[in-house]
Amino acid sequence: MTARVRRLVDEVHEGNLLEASAHAGVPYATLREIHAGRTRSPGVQTLERLARAYGLPLDWFVDGSATDDGTIPLAGWIGFLPQDRGVEGDWPFNRRVTIPYAAWPLIRVLERLEQRLGQLPAGPDRPIIGAATDPRECRRRLTAFILQPLLAARSLGGPHPFEGQGFGKGPLQAGGDRHDHWVDLLRDLGHFWERALGGLLALPVAPS
Repeated sequence: MTARVRRLVDEVHEGNLLEASAHAGVPYATLREIHAGRTRSPGVQTLERLARAYGLPLDWFVDGSATDDGTIPLAGWIGFLPQDRGVEGDWPFNRRVTIPYAAWPLIRVLERLEQRLGQLPAGPDRPIIGAATDPRECRRRLTAFILQPLLAARSLGGPHPFEGQGFGKGPLQAGGDRHDHWVDLLRDLGHFWERALGGLLALPVAPS
């Protein structure tokens, strides 16, 4: 359990215990002791909070096996994008995409921006999501806005940014080269938006 919690903090938050503590609602001192290996049996309540915060199954923390390399399951922030042309659906913006927690800088931007926009009155002057009130539509507009650099690159002949989620050439295996490149791309996009929106949201600017 200690190794799993340590891996979660290190891979998602680059070892930033304060950031992980604030996101998961776990006391900093508790995470520090686990991360340092001084607490080898974290309480169930701590593990449940971490599981909820990162969309992970509780079993991941406690049921490691000899064939399990401890890779964090591909969980994260769920967004929506329009369906490709010719794909039918009961709602026009129901293509789900997942921003993995390993791309934490981008998730941090999405969560804070969603919270900030939700505090503003709905109307044509509200940035990004305008007068939309349906939570799915609000998230669809936010997702499309934040991912626009990647979507624009695709329109110019670049790779599909979410080809590993059923929209391209096979799955992205966690820990593989394509998966690592994809996560790095999303992390870089998060750092870009931290700088672009830092003044609006008082986001901490990541170092170069």
